[in-house]
Amino acid sequence: MKTAFEIPFYAADLPCPLPTSAEIENAPGVSLEYGGRRIVGVGQHFVVKFGLGVNLIEGENMLFVRENTNVPVPRVYALYSHPKTRKNYIVMERIIGQSLLSAWPYFDELRHLPSQSYFGSFGYRPLLDEIFWTQEPDPQVNGPFHSEEDLNEAMIRKYTYNGGTPYRAEYLRKCLPLVFKGHEAAFTHGDLQRKNIMIREKSNRSREEANLVIIDWEKSGWYPRYWEYCLAICALRWDDDWALWIDSILTPFVSEAAWLQTLRLELWS
Repeated sequence: MKTAFEIPFYAADLPCPLPTSAEIENAPGVSLEYGGRRIVGVGQHFVVKFGLGVNLIEGENMLFVRENTNVPVPRVYALYSHPKTRKNYIVMERIIGQSLLSAWPYFDELRHLPSQSYFGSFGYRPLLDEIFWTQEPDPQVNGPFHSEEDLNEAMIRKYTYNGGTPYRAEYLRKCLPLVFKGHEAAFTHGDLQRKNIMIREKSNRSREEANLVIIDWEKSGWYPRYWEYCLAICALRWDDDWALWIDSILTPFVSEAAWLQTLRLELWS
C-alpha cells in the first residue's frame, strides 16, 4: 500500500488540458472563500481548490482512497504549488449534482483499510484536525502519534495551549484515559456532513461510475476508530433526524462523543 505520492502530481488521463493560473484566478467561485482557500469551477470538467491555506495532503488523501478502496471520490488531476505565489493547487473532477440527504455504507470500507501503527495524516505526517493545530509546529500536539495515550495527551496540551487552566488539564488527564482507550487507528474522512456527500447527475456519469461522490478530504487521516462518529455528532445542528441516520451509518461511540464534544466546546468557547 502506497505511503506517499510524488509532488507535483499530474494525472496521465485528462478530459482536456489543465486550466492555467489565470483561468483559475478568474473562474467563478463555487463556495465561500475562507482561511486562505478558494474553490472555483473551471469549465465543465474541473474544480480547483487553491490558496495559501490549502494543504496538498487533501489531494493525497483522495488519491490514496481511490487507489485502495471502492469509495467514490472525485478524480484528482493535479497537485502542485506555484513557485512565486506559494499557493497550493488541487485540481479535481467537477461533480455536477446535489448534496445527499441520506447516507450509505461506504464509510465501512474506509474502516476496513489495514490499520497503521500510528495516528497521523497520510504519509506519517501531523494530523490536520483543528484540535491538533498550533501556530508554530509542535509534534507533541500536531503528531503523528505512536499511541492513543500520546494522542490523548496532545488534546490536553492543546487545551492548555488555548489558555485552559492547569487544574482542568489535570482532571482531563485522569478522565480521558478511562474513555479514550483501546481504539486502533482507522482511516477517517473527518468531516461527515451532508454537504460533503454528492449525488452525481445521471447525465454526467458513465455506467461504471458511482452515483455518490464524497468530497472534502482535507482533514482525513489515521485517527482513533471512534473519531468519524464523534466528529459527525459534534457537527450536528439537531434540527432534523440526521443524528438518527448517523447511528445507522457508523458504529456509535456514545461516551467518546460526549467527552470529545465537551472538550471541543471548551477549546473554542
